[in-house]
Amino acid sequence: MKELDQIRAPLYREMKKLVTDPAYLHGKDPHLCCTSKYNQMRISPLEAKSIARAFKSNPELRKRLPAVLERLEKALAGLSDNNERQSFDCPLLENRQCMVHQEGKPVGCLAWHPRQYSDPDGEYGFSSRGWAAFAARDKLNDRYQGPDWKLRVIPLWLKRVFSKQLARRAKRGGQGGPGGKEGSR
Repeated sequence: MKELDQIRAPLYREMKKLVTDPAYLHGKDPHLCCTSKYNQMRISPLEAKSIARAFKSNPELRKRLPAVLERLEKALAGLSDNNERQSFDCPLLENRQCMVHQEGKPVGCLAWHPRQYSDPDGEYGFSSRGWAAFAARDKLNDRYQGPDWKLRVIPLWLKRVFSKQLARRAKRGGQGGPGGKEGSR
């Protein structure tokens, strides 16, 4: 996981610099891209494990896991279990903030910036650091997961890393199951 943290480090520095620019968001909600209207973000298995690690190691996040699992179940209900791009509300978005921003934010989420690297009409894009981070993330996953791993939308990988917690919720009844239609892995 340290290697993944090192891959993300330049993106955190880039983000820190961007937020000091008053023109950066031009009055737009910074997490609008985390909602189903715009969000189809896919992550790797190591990024999902990094998110799970954040919840395991941070007591404040651990306390908020039941709410995340509830949002996760809602997101999964509208998804097919495959590696296609699909729209969803990110279950890690709480009070218009990313819960894992400091501890496990996916590379794509860190690299996705409005109006900075694409056309000036409000489209989003990736910086050269973002593209380099994607390549490094993929190479890292190849090394640890083998060549057959797949990107999946965030809820589908979270379903896997939080499978025990989702199963416990389902056992208690009335909490819903892990959701999502089973399909290809």
